[in-house]
Amino acid sequence: MRVLGTFTGLIAAAIAFFVGPQILPAQTIPSAYRFIETRQEAGPFAGWIASGTGQFGYGPGPGPISGARYELGFGGPVSLEGVVGVIDSARNIVDPRRVEGNRVIGETPVTMATADLRLKLSVTGPRTWHRLNPFVLVGAGLAWDLAEDSELEEDMEETDRFDFGTSFVAEIGGGLRWFATERVILRTDGLFYLWRLEAPAGFRDPDRGFENVGQSEWANATSVTLGVGYRF
Repeated sequence: MRVLGTFTGLIAAAIAFFVGPQILPAQTIPSAYRFIETRQEAGPFAGWIASGTGQFGYGPGPGPISGARYELGFGGPVSLEGVVGVIDSARNIVDPRRVEGNRVIGETPVTMATADLRLKLSVTGPRTWHRLNPFVLVGAGLAWDLAEDSELEEDMEETDRFDFGTSFVAEIGGGLRWFATERVILRTDGLFYLWRLEAPAGFRDPDRGFENVGQSEWANATSVTLGVGYRF
């Protein structure tokens, strides 16, 4: 009987050894969430921006936007991004000496450079849900025009020429990241911008019929971009 009991015990142990690993996974429900182990991310992006041109239409118009971003996470849902970009567009050359409705005398290219810092908040925290990671962000920075003056503006008085100069930029928006792997991500962003357009003195001259025109105005813009990133 003692031999039979030992033999039965060995059979039960063998069954548990071979069958157990097959039963246990069936009892485990895999989680849709995965923790993001890395804290840094860098990569390029490209897309389109549509911007308002201001009361008199001399501000930068819509065009393609491209650039690169770097992100540093703080171990939780919050991270900080540094972003640089270039916007290639055009603006109307507007002559305030002409009558209203006939002031646009041409168009000139615009090459705007941007640099800003953004605070990003992950909706799902430091983890993904089915490899997805939605987020919201706010940021601020600077934008300036790198293009040279147009020849069409040489005949205009200097006080009549619009110059974008260097402008403060505020932004708010959100987006979605898809973690193709633990290291490689695809990302889409939608942003709303505000920047300031300085009005030339010629557009504030009441003798030309310009009444109650401020020294500057806020113009808005919206952008949609696609990007890739590498986590490390």
